[in-house]
Amino acid sequence: MFTIGRNFHVIHMTDDLPALDAWYDDVFGIQWYVLENYSPELHRHASLGVIGQLCIEPMQPAFEDDRWNRGPIGRYYERSGVSWHSIAWYVDDVEGLTELRDGLEAADVELLALLGGKLEHAADAPEDRPIFTHPNSTVTQLEFMVPHPLIPDVRMHPAFTPAWWHVTHPLHIRKTSHFTLATRDLERARDLYVNVIGGTLLHEGENDLLRTRSSYVATGRDDVVEIAEPLDSGTLIADYVDANHHGLFAVWLQVDDLAGATGYLKTKQITSSLEDGASFLSDPATTKGVRWGVTTTAIPGDVRTDW
Repeated sequence: MFTIGRNFHVIHMTDDLPALDAWYDDVFGIQWYVLENYSPELHRHASLGVIGQLCIEPMQPAFEDDRWNRGPIGRYYERSGVSWHSIAWYVDDVEGLTELRDGLEAADVELLALLGGKLEHAADAPEDRPIFTHPNSTVTQLEFMVPHPLIPDVRMHPAFTPAWWHVTHPLHIRKTSHFTLATRDLERARDLYVNVIGGTLLHEGENDLLRTRSSYVATGRDDVVEIAEPLDSGTLIADYVDANHHGLFAVWLQVDDLAGATGYLKTKQITSSLEDGASFLSDPATTKGVRWGVTTTAIPGDVRTDW
C-alpha cells in the first residue's frame, strides 16, 4: 500500500518573486532552503521555504524567456494570474508512487507530465518521475513525487524543529490547520480523496464562516483537506467557484490566540475578508493575491500534534 508523507510544497503563483519572498520573510519568518531557482525547461523562477512543517513555493513565470507562456506554468499564469496554484506531497517510494499512479488512472483521474501533456508510460513501468493531476480531476492540481536527494528539504534534517513558529513567532502557530478546496461536487471529491488518494474522513458538517457544506479529510502525514461546497450564492466562496469552477481557495493555520494573531497581522497591513470569534480569513488584496486564514478551531477527529 502506498504511503503519502509530508507536504512537499504549496505553490503561490506571483508576478514578482523577490517581493513575494520578502513578504514571506516579513510576515511568517519563513526559513528558505531554495531561493530564486531558475528552470529553463519550465520557464520559471521559484523558491522553497518552510513555515513550521508547511512548505511554501513562491513561483513566477520567467517573463524574460521568449517562450515563457508556452509551457504549463506560463499558461496557468495567463489564465489565473496571482493565486494559489497547487499542492504537492511526497510518496515514500517508487513502488508506492507506481501504485498511486495506477489507482488514479483507474479512477479516471487525468495525469500530466512535468512539462505538460498526458503522462505516458508502459502498463507495468515503475514510476520514478513526479506525477501531476489535472485540476479538473482533483479540484486543484496535485503533485506526487518520491523524495529526491538533490532537493535539500530542511525538514528532513535531524536538527530541524518547527517549534519556533509556535513558541516564538508572533502568530504562535500550533500547526497547519487545513487547505480549503472549493467545488460544486463535494461527494465526488470526498470519495476521490478518501478512496483513491487514501485519506481519512475526519468530520463533515456546515462551515458557518464560509457558508459551505464541508468534509475534512486527513491527507498525508501532516495535512487536512477541507472539501467545501457553497450552500448559498453570493458568498466569497460561491463567487470564487463561479469564477474559477474549483480550486485551492485558502490555506489555514491553527493558532493559540486569535486576538493576538490578528493583531499581529494588522501590524502587517493584513485585513480580513471574513472573520468571527474563532477564525480570520484575509483579504487577498493584503496577502499577495491569495487567502490565508488563522483559526483557533480544532477539527473534530484531528489527532495531529502541535509543532
